[in-house]
Amino acid sequence: MTRSEPAPPRVAVVSCVRDVVAREEGRSLEEMIFETSHRALAAAGLTAADVGGVVLSGNDQTDGRVISCMTSAGPAGGVGRDVTMIASSGEHALVYGWLRLRSGQGETVLVVGWGKPSESVSPEHAELVSAEPYVLRAVGMNDTIAAALQASRWAAPGAPPAADDVVAWPLTAADLPARADCVYAAVLAVESAVPAGASTGPAWIRGAGWSTDRYEPGARDPAAQAALHAALAHLDRGDDPVPAASWEAVEIAAPSEPAVAHAASALDLPAGTPVNASGSLRDAPAPAHVAGLARLLAAATTVSEGRAGVAAGIGFNGFAGQGATVMVFGRDTVSGGDTVAGRDAA
Repeated sequence: MTRSEPAPPRVAVVSCVRDVVAREEGRSLEEMIFETSHRALAAAGLTAADVGGVVLSGNDQTDGRVISCMTSAGPAGGVGRDVTMIASSGEHALVYGWLRLRSGQGETVLVVGWGKPSESVSPEHAELVSAEPYVLRAVGMNDTIAAALQASRWAAPGAPPAADDVVAWPLTAADLPARADCVYAAVLAVESAVPAGASTGPAWIRGAGWSTDRYEPGARDPAAQAALHAALAHLDRGDDPVPAASWEAVEIAAPSEPAVAHAASALDLPAGTPVNASGSLRDAPAPAHVAGLARLLAAATTVSEGRAGVAAGIGFNGFAGQGATVMVFGRDTVSGGDTVAGRDAA
């Protein structure tokens, strides 16, 4: 007779805080990380001493700091506690924090993701190096070229540019993400440790799915968004699946606005479901490696502030959406047959 395994604990996002500045020249990246982390803990009704672990996400090349967690762990409150650095993307850091708590590694975790492209001579240099790490060439792959190659698969053959400000056909400046200096921080907690002093209600993580396709855009069909479909299939295999037909809002970080539109259409959402209510890719600026985290936390905020009962966040990473992550948040969770909204629920 096998002993039954206990169900993994439910996990909620209990606070989300962001600091977004078009170009921050008065504070260092470390100061921004400290201030945002402190605000996220305060919004959750916690202090750094209450946190069991810290999960960080940055981009060493854009930051200009080799092994940047060496300088950022302290400002994020990681001194004397377990710190993990996730280099692939910010949304992976949020998923990792969720999995950490579900596996029984602590009761609370602080997740922090950042980007400060204003400190770089040219953020595109980092993109070129990521494609060809040994030689920096004047012409090569970068996020804009990859996004245009993907969007060209959706454009009608021979279609003229829709506007005069084409950056890379068929994409105009309005189609492409904008960059900004930013830090995003969130506190996650298991159900038994959701603090009563949080400034907003918890956004319960109902599930997550993620997938990574082949690296070379030429070795896959970028227009198929295969990583997204694989991530959605992964989400459906979870223990508490919530189909897209039940989502009341969606936030999507993608390489371009056409990529956002095609991702949304692939979800088969109910008519009128808000997509990117927090702003367009230009109105909600963030470097590519933290944009997914920003959208996932925007979806969580939509739930915690009561603007939706269920919301999902989607983030793409890598050239032309090589990887995709989906996370679903709900206002309530089920525990022992009773629906609860946190320890301080009425």
